[in-house]
Amino acid sequence: MRNRKYLLPLVLIFVLFGCASTRKDTALKSMPPDTPVQYIHITAQRFEYTPDTIHVKQGTHVILEIESLDAIHGFRLDEYGINVTVPSKEKTKVEFYAREPGTFPFRCSHFCGTGHFGMKGKIIVD
Repeated sequence: MRNRKYLLPLVLIFVLFGCASTRKDTALKSMPPDTPVQYIHITAQRFEYTPDTIHVKQGTHVILEIESLDAIHGFRLDEYGINVTVPSKEKTKVEFYAREPGTFPFRCSHFCGTGHFGMKGKIIVD
C-alpha cells in the first residue's frame, strides 16, 4: 500500500503526455496505387521542430522523416492517428495520406523539458 502514492502521478503522466504508438493512418490502405509521394525531413530539438509549418498537396502520400538532434521527442498528429517516439539522435518515419485540405496541428508527445508544451507545429494540406 505504500506505493499507492505513486499511482496518481503515473496516471497523470500517461493522460497528459499519452503513450507513444506507431498506429498508421488507415487511409493508406485505400490510397490509389499511383498516388504521388511527398518526402519531408523534420528535425526535433529542444524545444522546436524545423520546419514547424509544412505544406503538402492534397491527394499525396506524405512520408515524414523526423530526426531528433538531442533528446527523446515525440510526434503526435491526431488527425491521422499518429503518435510516435523519436529516439535521441535517431530518425523515425511516419506516413499518411493527405486526403482532405485543412490545417492540422502536431506536437511533441514525449516530455522533453521545460519548453515541451511549446514544441508544436502544423501541417497545411492545400
